[in-house]
Amino acid sequence: MIKKGIILIIVFTPFFAKTQNIDYAKTIIDTLTTPYFGGRGAVDLGEKKAADFLKNEFKRNHLKSFNDTFFQSFRYNINTFPGKVSVSIDGQKLTAGVDYLVEPHSGAVGGTFQLVWYNKKNVPNKKEFKKLVTLNFFADKFIVIDDEGVDKNDETFQLLKLNVFGAAGVINLENKKLTHHLSQTYNDFGVLRVLRDKISRKNRSITLEIDQKFERNFRSQNVIGYVKGVEHPDSFIVVSAHYDHLGRMGKDVYFPGANDNASGVAMMLNLAYHYTHKELPKKTIVFMLFGAEEVGILGSKHYVKNPLFPLEQINFVMNLDLLGTGDDGAMVVNAAIFPEQFKVLDSLNTYSNYLPIIKKRGKAANSDHYWFTEKGIPSFFLYTLGGISAYHDVEDVAKTLPLTKFEDCFRLLRDFLDEL
Repeated sequence: MIKKGIILIIVFTPFFAKTQNIDYAKTIIDTLTTPYFGGRGAVDLGEKKAADFLKNEFKRNHLKSFNDTFFQSFRYNINTFPGKVSVSIDGQKLTAGVDYLVEPHSGAVGGTFQLVWYNKKNVPNKKEFKKLVTLNFFADKFIVIDDEGVDKNDETFQLLKLNVFGAAGVINLENKKLTHHLSQTYNDFGVLRVLRDKISRKNRSITLEIDQKFERNFRSQNVIGYVKGVEHPDSFIVVSAHYDHLGRMGKDVYFPGANDNASGVAMMLNLAYHYTHKELPKKTIVFMLFGAEEVGILGSKHYVKNPLFPLEQINFVMNLDLLGTGDDGAMVVNAAIFPEQFKVLDSLNTYSNYLPIIKKRGKAANSDHYWFTEKGIPSFFLYTLGGISAYHDVEDVAKTLPLTKFEDCFRLLRDFLDEL
């Protein structure tokens, strides 16, 4: 664990040596992924700690605020796991985040339960299930759902996953990689996702303790600052990124979120420094760091419903996420529906040979650009490709984030924003 005193030294040390500073970017990523911020989620106020840190970075970069705080507050519901999280199979303890995940919609559960394994060969029909329910068969059991080779629309397996038969809990098997998410709802039973090679049909029991808490009206905040344009101050370009991540799972496990999205935050801060210290923009550039993106792109949704200036004044939105790689180039969401702007971006990249390729795709509700697009505002979501497989897991750490094309991506974004 890093002590708070050390964290404060990291947080409040400036790193402004040049227009684009890879050391500054690495420091931001290293800092945001430390245990102090706990995955920048709801547990232990990790998201709020990150917002406070980023507010100070906005001030350090000499950004202006639309209010006295740089914050725009909003609330949302979130299911959390703040206390003990422990799972053992036949007495063999599993490691959270490595061997299993508590599914985001799980309820609290504790005790020792018998395992009942169902696959496509032994699953009972509805009549047999009804009889078992009548006998209260599932009350002290965890159902292991092996749906390998089962049609995804199979009604019986859907009912098993929904636990309509009243088991103490459900275990979903995972073949490849544990990928975590968040939920705004919860069940009254336990739900786990376990790697297939960590459990077998020979196992008889599970002993677990899952401490779950449903946070109602959890307070979050967007962090927003701007640099005023010198020629067209009433025309706005928005650069956005989300600073939140998946938070903690129990006291000992957290999701660092280096690529997703400390990398995008670091890119934004580099751009902020450039436009406040090296080259004042012709149009006003607004830097928006959104909270609660991982819960359902809620921070940007709140902003679009409650804008700090008329949305009609926004010329373009550039949303930044997953910028820690780039070996295989980058992808631009909305490129297909805003072809003129994409042509400019692609031409700048080709001319300067920044990235190997910029791929394009259509509309997608997969990040904070989406709500602006729904309002008819031209918006891109740019993310880099290749390099690492870490995503929404405990392996998304600063140490292994390559930042392969980070500097070139900065130059491309700078050129594109200048062109706008």
